[in-house]
Amino acid sequence: MDRGRSLLNGHVPRFFAAGFLLVLAACVSSGPPATDLLLNRDTLRALRWIAPAADKVRALTTEPVSCRNPHEPVSSIMIGDGPSFSTVDIGQLAFESPALLGGAAARMGLSCSSCHLNGRNNPDFFVEGVSGAPGTADVTSSLFSKTRGNGAFDPAPIPDIATRDGKQIKDRLSPEFDAKVHGLIVEEFDGRQPGEKIFREVVSYMDGLVPCAEPGARQPVTASRDMIAARKAFVIASFMDTPDERRLLARAARERLERLNERFTAANQTDVRAALLVASQKIAMWMDAPSAEGESAIRTALKTAAERVERDEPRSLYNPDVLRAALER
Repeated sequence: MDRGRSLLNGHVPRFFAAGFLLVLAACVSSGPPATDLLLNRDTLRALRWIAPAADKVRALTTEPVSCRNPHEPVSSIMIGDGPSFSTVDIGQLAFESPALLGGAAARMGLSCSSCHLNGRNNPDFFVEGVSGAPGTADVTSSLFSKTRGNGAFDPAPIPDIATRDGKQIKDRLSPEFDAKVHGLIVEEFDGRQPGEKIFREVVSYMDGLVPCAEPGARQPVTASRDMIAARKAFVIASFMDTPDERRLLARAARERLERLNERFTAANQTDVRAALLVASQKIAMWMDAPSAEGESAIRTALKTAAERVERDEPRSLYNPDVLRAALER
């Protein structure tokens, strides 16, 4: 794989090609110290949709707590020595991955959860030409949609999916809600209709969201969670029935690995970045030619990457103090 290409599907989105090259180059050289790396929209993608005046450390290291219906039936599945997963994970992983969307949004790295953090809202969300005030978005912008672009600038507040406050469709299991979700993915963001299994689980994930007892509660964004998500996404991909569904979840796994890669920037973290890159490359090859041998190699590579990520997480940009110091430079 060409060293100058993205971890995701071998494509190099124009928005962050130069910055990603800088981070990836550190895998084969000593690289700059973390405090000398210039953090911007190219080297840390999430900065592309965070309002300029927002507290960037808070926005990048914490997220709203997500609450689910306590009566929702959930069964866990354990595969080998990897993390267990449930059907809820299928919908959530797709919801949190740019692979579900298309067009400019996917190239920019946006996912459904960029606007709806943990299925909630995002008061810090801001994209020039799409947002008015922070926390708003014009879902009929021609920037993201070739079919729904209306030529008018009409941003609206991003809703909390859990609230069902009368401004949203309350019956999440209705044909009306199915049509709404289909329109969001395919028309508003130029994505492809996902396979039936993934589509149903995305709807189910959204249906299970409920208001939290503490509406403003937040939780840390962690490397461990992103690593677990990458491992789950690959394991689930290996069980998908159709090639398209398999590729979507495999892309979700690679996107998580790329997200992790952006946060391990220190010169002495080259082995972490190298492990993430190896795992991503193996997934890319498996996507083109799935095999039991390939699956085994990927699970081993992901386990190695997880061990290195866990070891270095305190010194990564997931740490608010490390991130603050890097942003100040």
